Amino acid sequence: MPLPPTPRPRTAQRAGRPHVLGRNPKRARQRPLTTLCVDIGGTGIKMIALNAQGDPMTERLRMLTPHPAKPEAVLDVVKRMLTAKPRFDRVSVGFPGVVIDGIVMTAVNLGTEYWKGYDLRTAMERLLGAPTRVINDADLQGHGVIEGRGVELVLTLGTGLGSALFVDGRLVPNLELGHQPFKKGKTYEQRVSDAALKRIGKRHWVRRVHEALAQISIVFNPRVIHLGGGNAQHLKRQLPPNARLFTNVEGMTGGLRLWTNP
Repeated sequence: MPLPPTPRPRTAQRAGRPHVLGRNPKRARQRPLTTLCVDIGGTGIKMIALNAQGDPMTERLRMLTPHPAKPEAVLDVVKRMLTAKPRFDRVSVGFPGVVIDGIVMTAVNLGTEYWKGYDLRTAMERLLGAPTRVINDADLQGHGVIEGRGVELVLTLGTGLGSALFVDGRLVPNLELGHQPFKKGKTYEQRVSDAALKRIGKRHWVRRVHEALAQISIVFNPRVIHLGGGNAQHLKRQLPPNARLFTNVEGMTGGLRLWTNP
C-alpha cells in the first residue's frame, strides 16, 4: 500500500498585498538581488534601482517633494514613481533627519510636527512589499562614496546641509552637523542653505561654505571631505585640497551597502 504524500509545511503569509514591483521570492533565488534606493529630500524625491554590483539599472528618477510634506503625501509620490522602475527585492531609504531603527525623530526641512515618531520603515514595507532599511539621507549617500580609510566627512549642500561622519568605514549615525551653531547666531545650515544661496548670491555663498569647511575641519580633522548635493557644483573651481565632489547617483549607490555591509 503506497504511503500518503507528505504534507507541505505551511508558510507564513505576508500581511497585506505586496506591490506589483516588489520582490518575488522564487525569482530572487534565481538571480542577483536588485536594490531600490529612495532618497527623500526637502526639495525632491529621487529613486534609482541598483544591481548586485551597485551599478544603476535605470536613469535616476526625480519628482518634487510635496508641500506640506506629510508622510501620506510623500509616500504617494513614491508610489507614483514606481511605474518607471524594474522589479526589486529590497529597499533602502535616505531621509532628511534623525532616524533610529526606522523611526523618524526629526525632519526639520519637511516638518518635524508631521514626522516625529513616524515608523517610516514599516510604512515603506507595506507600500512596496519588500524588506526596507531607512537611515539619514547623508548617511546613506556617504555609504556610496567613502573610501573606508581614516576619518571621512560627507556634506550634502542642498535644501539644507546634510552631514555624515565615517571612521575607517564605520558610520557615526545621525550627526546632523547642520543644526549646530556656527556664526552670527546662525547654524551651519542657515548660513549655507539653498535659501541663503538665493538671497546672497553665489560668490558670497561660496565664501561662507569655505568658512564652514575650515571650522568643521578644525573639529574633525577629516582625511577626506566628500561634497555632494545639488549646490556642490558651485564649488568646482574652489575646492579645499582634501575635498572631492560626488554626484547624486554616486551617493545613492550607498543603498546597496546598507544590505551588503549593514
